[in-house]
Amino acid sequence: MPKKTVISGTVQQPPEKLENHIFYGLVLDEEQKAFRDAIWSNEYDIVFCNATAGCGKTTIATGVANLLVKHGRYKGIVYIVSPCEESRQGFLPGDIVDKSSPYMEGFYQALQTIGVNTGIALNSDILNQKRGTGYIETCTHTFLRGINLENRVVIVDESQNYDLHSLKKTLTRMHDTCKVIVIGHEGQIDHLHPTKSGFVKYLEHFRDKPRAAICTLTTNHRGWISSHADSLTN
Repeated sequence: MPKKTVISGTVQQPPEKLENHIFYGLVLDEEQKAFRDAIWSNEYDIVFCNATAGCGKTTIATGVANLLVKHGRYKGIVYIVSPCEESRQGFLPGDIVDKSSPYMEGFYQALQTIGVNTGIALNSDILNQKRGTGYIETCTHTFLRGINLENRVVIVDESQNYDLHSLKKTLTRMHDTCKVIVIGHEGQIDHLHPTKSGFVKYLEHFRDKPRAAICTLTTNHRGWISSHADSLTN
């Protein structure tokens, strides 16, 4: 059963399903609803989403993660993204926050869509992230070595750009007390040969495993330009 949330001295039971939830006023198609419900469900510890461009995957994942924390089921949100050119990240100016922030823009937009002040999202230094402080934390997988993630909703975004080693490093940081959401698009791998993508391999590795869900989003809601551009293959 979902944990109860205590708000101002009263006990609020979180809904078992989100089918009748206002969900930030967003109108979802059937595939998006299935993705939302898989994240919310107590049946799954890890949810993979193989999603086309413009399907709202990051916004849905962020929205459900926020509700899971607000209802007391998890302690906070950790957003992890893969830098497209990891070797260049170290040459970007500034500290870890400055080096990582260009890769977080999609997440910040998702927070704005669901009405969360992006100032809450803490691009903490690595020591604070290891201590697990903060309601929302962000980082790239480059700085994950040695970090343990417990009792968090972890969103692993742009995971089609992780090679197998990097995605393994990321997923092995997770304790079973986490809800893990792995988002990617096997048709939009930016800098790896498709056979080198850890996302593609892990989709199959977790397929049909108990406590794991595989979701697919196929509708590009940005419009015909984005959809038509995405349809071109090599």
